[in-house]
Amino acid sequence: TAGEEIISAEGRYDTTHMNYPYGVHAAVVAVDRETGIVKVEKFMIAYDIGCAINPMTVDGQLQGGLAQGIGGALFEEFTYDEFGQPLSSTFADYMMPGATEVPGADILLTEDAPSPLNPLGIKGAGEGGINAVGAAIASAIDDAIGKRGAVTELPVTPRRLMGLMETV
Repeated sequence: TAGEEIISAEGRYDTTHMNYPYGVHAAVVAVDRETGIVKVEKFMIAYDIGCAINPMTVDGQLQGGLAQGIGGALFEEFTYDEFGQPLSSTFADYMMPGATEVPGADILLTEDAPSPLNPLGIKGAGEGGINAVGAAIASAIDDAIGKRGAVTELPVTPRRLMGLMETV
């Protein structure tokens, strides 16, 4: 309408550096020595993500990443026959964790170290759920079977774990 001013602005922010969150994962597992089955009993994730824009979304990303990480650590494996043909070509053959194999993680988000590399102090948080799950579970299995550094390959299938326990 006549007499009204329109305000418009345009801007751009570029940075040459990435910013990363600080974090830690810890797992508590139970190992069935007769079957080689590993049960993740408890999982904890702590991350300093700078400024949390939407903490509920970050929590969801970390929980989902945990489920994906447990799959890679304990279940999901591409296997092939002697001719190089895949043996796990359907979801009936390709093991993935179900709801009973994935405990809800105890998550601690802190905002103690905002990033100096952007105006909001934010850091990436989505990758934090999966990036250390395998290592945390492998370390917990090492502790459970009493052999430090035993797990050197993922996934830790029951067959592999039974082989590791034979050498303990």
